[in-house]
Amino acid sequence: MKFDDIIFFIPLFAQEAPPASQPSGGGFSVILLMLSFFFVFYWLFMLRPQQKQEEKHRKMLNSLEKNDRVLTVGGMIAAIHSVDKEKNEIVLKVDDSNGTKIKFHLTAIEMVFPKDKDGDKTNK
Repeated sequence: MKFDDIIFFIPLFAQEAPPASQPSGGGFSVILLMLSFFFVFYWLFMLRPQQKQEEKHRKMLNSLEKNDRVLTVGGMIAAIHSVDKEKNEIVLKVDDSNGTKIKFHLTAIEMVFPKDKDGDKTNK
């Protein structure tokens, strides 16, 4: 292939640029739509389940009664001796043989063990 032949092909590759199109309007509306989609997704799959779980935990704390068996966030299993909801304090009986009692903040209770079918608490 000679240099003259190469020069002949160069104009074939050089093409005119396509005519400039108008920028599409609606760039902001697309971004706004995507942001609203992500907000709804985040609310449905992140915030709403957390709110339901917090509401369930709040109801459980409001239903605490004397002699319920509970588990604290620290892993201690004990029976409730008394509940003071105004001070957000709870006193737990840890050991029945020598009467050991410990005072906790009400939010330290993670769960309440279910009652037996006879109405008694489990793990007496």
